[in-house]
Amino acid sequence: MRVDLAVLADYATVTADQKLVIVGVFDVIHAKKVPVRYPSVYVALRICSGAIDNGEHAVIVRPVDPDGKALGPELKADFTVQVPLDTDGEGALQLVMGLGNVEFKVFGPYAVDILIDGRFEDTVALRLQES
Repeated sequence: MRVDLAVLADYATVTADQKLVIVGVFDVIHAKKVPVRYPSVYVALRICSGAIDNGEHAVIVRPVDPDGKALGPELKADFTVQVPLDTDGEGALQLVMGLGNVEFKVFGPYAVDILIDGRFEDTVALRLQES
């Protein structure tokens, strides 16, 4: 199992036919002063898996500040992988998680860590920059 895509955006959703729609991808937020609140941050993910991964899993999205401390509550989503055993193909899960009203207290590097089944898989870098 692997994270194939992980981005931060102003808006993201998954359509009924499992298309991932992402609007306003960013990795820098500009602010004149701190603290600053960002009204909404969407984390858009595409997780690929094969038949070996069949079963129940959990993904955790954990925003962290420049010191590595939790920026807010972590988000968790449970999902099931069901790839036919008689294929060597992969399946993909499109997932969107929203972080609302995020407060940034200092300028510098932030991150959103992504864990699957408690194991670190990826991180999305974010920088709060003074403008």
